[in-house]
Amino acid sequence: MVDALSQRLGDIAGDRLAIDCASCRRHGSYRLDGLMARFGPEIAMLDLLRALTTSCRHQREPGATVARKYESQCLATLRLPKMPDLEPPVPPGRPFALEVWDARGRVELRLGVIYPLDGAVAAFEAIKNAYPRDEVTLRQGARVLYRRPRPGAPDHVDADPGGA
Repeated sequence: MVDALSQRLGDIAGDRLAIDCASCRRHGSYRLDGLMARFGPEIAMLDLLRALTTSCRHQREPGATVARKYESQCLATLRLPKMPDLEPPVPPGRPFALEVWDARGRVELRLGVIYPLDGAVAAFEAIKNAYPRDEVTLRQGARVLYRRPRPGAPDHVDADPGGA
């Protein structure tokens, strides 16, 4: 994850950002388009924070000594808009796993984890054609729904309980 203060104003997504200061208990909310018009998209977030908090009585010059025990220091922080969540929502239930097995009976590759059964069955049909020399299974936990055995291997009684 990138540090928020090393970003540029033009890199921020959303429409507003907020500044909070614990020392003076001030709060400010700013529209990004107004800040871009005022400071430009290339301003660093640290420079923007300093520019917006210049009136804070606890602000110190860059390079100044650190506040001592009973002195106050500006503690202004930026609160950026929440980034959109790119992870798909996880539906309830247990997922279906598509796996390719080696000759020793161990999972060699887990090709995917899919939630809707119809999508998992369609993926199984495509995968078993893509791996013609390997055993391929579609499982939900320990339950094997579909199994295509390795060609030439002895077939088990429960080789294909799903009918594929």
